Amino acid sequence: MSTLQRIRGLCDNPECRRKDVGFQQERRRGTTMELIRHRLPASWPANAAVAVLPRNSRQLVPIDVTRVEALRQHLERIVIEAEALPDAECESKETSATTHGVEPQQAEMPALAAACGLCAGHCCATGGDSAWLEPTTIRRLQRQLPPLAAPRIIGHYLDYVPETGYQDSCIYHAENGCRLPRQLRSNVCNQYLCKGLAEIVQGLEGSAEPCVTATVIGVSPVSVALIDALGVLDIIESTGG
Repeated sequence: MSTLQRIRGLCDNPECRRKDVGFQQERRRGTTMELIRHRLPASWPANAAVAVLPRNSRQLVPIDVTRVEALRQHLERIVIEAEALPDAECESKETSATTHGVEPQQAEMPALAAACGLCAGHCCATGGDSAWLEPTTIRRLQRQLPPLAAPRIIGHYLDYVPETGYQDSCIYHAENGCRLPRQLRSNVCNQYLCKGLAEIVQGLEGSAEPCVTATVIGVSPVSVALIDALGVLDIIESTGG
């Protein structure tokens, strides 16, 4: 090994680097779990399962007009493409998202909605200025609502853009969550459940005890909540910001 490799404790072999990724992830998670456990009140169940969620740390800023224009152009394109989409493709072609093994009935647990509120939309960053909207989303909307002309569909979506939203996140990601009603959201946004939410389902199912859900930035807990199937029972927010 070279001097630099000895300092890093890692050679340049691709297999070694691949294994090191998993090792470092487990190491960070171990540190996070220790910090979470240290913050748990004595009144909480000592052996409660712990689920870890990321925490949105972006700043709220005014939505720039260039972002609104980018969304308008995207909507104009997918509305045109939706008109030419064969009916047979409408049901099967809309992009799906992972649920990390959570079944549809489990996804309806109020606890998951409460946990998403604690996270404040970390995953929404992938929405950008298109919010994952696609031609099949428009066709689904047209089936569910009374027929709307293309300009009205576009205007409908533009009306929901907030004046202020999170920087470098989805254009609809506002302080209190997504501004779009669920019916208007993409399949990806409606379906996606992160690994932390799956951990909550695993922690609550088959147990009479609530579980602990922590939101973290890096390895540091920002909030630690005690959650049962119906929602948040108690919460501790970080005093360090």
